[in-house]
Amino acid sequence: MDTKAKKISPIHYLVVAAFCLGGQFVPGFAGITPLGMGILGCFVGAVYGWITIDMLWPSIVAMFGLGMTSIGFDRVIAGSFGNTTVMALILCMGVIGIAMTTGAFNWLASKLLGNKLMQGKPWVTIWVILFIAFLLGANNPIILMIIFGAFITSMLNACKVAKNSKLAVFTYLGTAFALMLGQILFPFISTGLVFYGAYMKMFAAYPMNMVAYLLCMLVVGILMITCWVLVMKFVMRVDAKPLAEFCSDCAELKATRSQKIALIMFVGFILVNVLAAVGPLKPYLSLLGLAGFCLLGTALMPFLKDEEGKAIGGIEELLHLCNWGQVTMVGFIMLLSTYMSGSVPGLETGIPAAMAMLFVPFMGMSPWVFVVVALVLAVILTNFANNMIVAVMVMPLLVNYATKVGLDPTMVVVMLFIMAQFALATPAASPVTAVAMTQELADPTEMTKAACKILPIMMVLGLIIGLPVCGVIFSLFA
Repeated sequence: MDTKAKKISPIHYLVVAAFCLGGQFVPGFAGITPLGMGILGCFVGAVYGWITIDMLWPSIVAMFGLGMTSIGFDRVIAGSFGNTTVMALILCMGVIGIAMTTGAFNWLASKLLGNKLMQGKPWVTIWVILFIAFLLGANNPIILMIIFGAFITSMLNACKVAKNSKLAVFTYLGTAFALMLGQILFPFISTGLVFYGAYMKMFAAYPMNMVAYLLCMLVVGILMITCWVLVMKFVMRVDAKPLAEFCSDCAELKATRSQKIALIMFVGFILVNVLAAVGPLKPYLSLLGLAGFCLLGTALMPFLKDEEGKAIGGIEELLHLCNWGQVTMVGFIMLLSTYMSGSVPGLETGIPAAMAMLFVPFMGMSPWVFVVVALVLAVILTNFANNMIVAVMVMPLLVNYATKVGLDPTMVVVMLFIMAQFALATPAASPVTAVAMTQELADPTEMTKAACKILPIMMVLGLIIGLPVCGVIFSLFA
């Protein structure tokens, strides 16, 4: 990773500090409380800092700003660095880092690009990567974004792709998009369970047809990642020739003992996390959790030997690979997601009610026009506020409106879940996007610019494809 210091204007630091520390003293509007204004100030300051400075310093100042509100520093530390996912980001370097330091990812990239089925077919290669990400996304997409990001970086480096090239930027973003679509694929795992559980808790009178849900998510998900690749190629004019011109004899490269061990650990890490979520071993493996698997994998490091009988990786060396900008940013986003919703007793923010007011002027529109407008607004909001918060906030409005005008509320909710995954413009949109924006070959500013270009196109395609597909599938299972 490029660690060279870049010259940054002191004005940027002052702007971040002003928003993060002064937000709570700005008079509220639309029912937003002083705490809500403090949270919004920290949010705006962090996003500004991520774009103009880096990931680490603005995240630290934003956390400090939240600690200065009625949330307090104890809750800030517990909700950020004490979060299981954030701890796993640190600890997973023991497992993922070994694949990076041994060159295992480079070997895997060479095998993929040198494979007869992939050689000379860069767009097929990109689609396959996104498809695999989509299928695996239900199993902790944040950690998977680190894994896929490291692999994609190795692949692009092997092909000598320049930093901030369109190929790097849109491949990282596309992977984040595929992972987010995958995280809601199954309504009984991880994020999909949270979305589905929130719906059932609010609207038990309108049970979701599980088969229709799964079919919609699968069909629309595959179509969306296919659209992403097509838009990359024909609209964004991404040059994928470096992947096509990769050496044809790379598939014959032999993996070293260290690389084989690293890949076995890498695959095993993913497998045990999947089995902890579904299958007969779930009651036993789920006791460990993600952090437990990371600790176990790290503890095994000293016993894994290379060809010369030496340890293939030192624990301290591997943990030094941790990206602290990434960790603090995700920690802040997790914290923000908890308190921005105003769901913590005694800590009202008024933010959800203020956001809901945006939809009131459109209530008089025809049913389908309102649904489309509501989904578009949800996409816009989810790029500035956590996508889960937006989905839970918009859900009651859509369901209540749909039932009044005779639309299928479950179909509309499934479309909302899908469109809420179009969260790519800022790191605050989703922790998955936050991780994507810390990758080696793309700066956050360039990724935000690219996302703003492709999102309107993908949003239109999502509505054109999603609404008819979901409508047909739910009508078949009505």
